[in-house]
Formats: sequence, C-alpha cells, structure tokens
Amino acid sequence: MSNEPDLKSKNTFILWVFFSFNIAMLASFFFAENIDVILSDFKSILTIRTSGVLIAPLILFIVNGLLTPEIKATLVFWKVKNALPGCRSFSVLAKKDNRIDMDRLSELYNPLPTLPQHQNKLWYKIYKLNRGDQAIQSSHRRFLLGRDLTAMAFLFLVCSGLPFLVLGDSNISLFYILCLVFLYMLLVLATRNYGNRFVTNVLAIESIK
Repeated sequence: MSNEPDLKSKNTFILWVFFSFNIAMLASFFFAENIDVILSDFKSILTIRTSGVLIAPLILFIVNGLLTPEIKATLVFWKVKNALPGCRSFSVLAKKDNRIDMDRLSELYNPLPTLPQHQNKLWYKIYKLNRGDQAIQSSHRRFLLGRDLTAMAFLFLVCSGLPFLVLGDSNISLFYILCLVFLYMLLVLATRNYGNRFVTNVLAIESIK
C-alpha cells in the first residue's frame, strides 16, 4: 500500500467551512425572517447543531462527489480537452519558471513531448517519482483544495444562484448571484496559480537531481 498521505482528507475542514459559509450567505439573503424564528428557540438551535454535526460528513461527501475530477479541471482552466495543467507542463509552464533546468530535463527525457496528453503522462510519471517531497505535497494539497472549492462555488452558482435569479426579488437575487460569480472567479484565478505551481514544483525538483 502506498505511503502517500491522503491529502484530500486534510482539506475536509476547510471545505466544510466554505460549504457552511455559502449556506449562511444563502440564508441571510432569502430566509432571514425564518432563521430568526428558528434561532429564537433554544431547542431548535440544539437540534440544528446536533443534526449538522451528524450529517456534515455525508453532505460534504455527496456535494464534493457530484462532479468528476475532469469536470472540476474544466471549471478551473476553462478547457474541455486537456484541461489539467500537466498537459502544458513542458511546452508552456516549464519555460516560464527560472528554477527549471530545461537542458537537464531534455537529457533525462529526450525528446520532451509536445502533445498535451503525452506531456501530462510524462509529468505524472515524474510526479510519482518525487511525490514524497514536502514542497510537492504542499502544492498538491493547495491545488486539490482550490479545485474542490471552485467546483463547490460553481454548484452553488448554478443550483442556488440561477433559481433565485428567476424566482426571487430581482435586486436581491442579482446582488446574490454577483457575489457567487465573484467568488467563483476569485477561486478560478487562485486555483490556476496553485495548479501551475504544483506542476512546476515537480519539474524543478526533478531537474536539479
């Protein structure tokens, strides 16, 4: 069995905080009056907290599993095919990173691939050889977290933002959906940077061996 740590499990708490934040934002926009009534009852508060603790792992498991890794990558990089940053590892990303010795990589893996699928395959092979490095694990974890947060933000945008834009008060709904779009775009930009950094960290470490 692999000794590789379960990086995604380390992100669970942050994912749950993000999910809870989106639920709270939704409630504050559209259910404020009902929330006040519920929270005025101590028994209701206790029931809500207890139920939340019990079903939180299940809810997060379902929400985070609604989209495949391929779809999540598409939502981050806006590419239907070859969305993963590893598909541009040698042709684009490595050339922009001064830490990477391209001559050394060419010696080790001559010729370097040019097709996106082949680039990703070789990059993944190199990653597997260096996955125990602390810097690689850290950047991998950040990318996975950003990818899952981006996917969750997109789901909230589609599943709660768009329906309320049609059914809710026009001004409130418009402001709410703009908040969701802004959050999604912010996560897209951050996750792209984390993904690209993850790819180049792998190549940088390999090139100095």
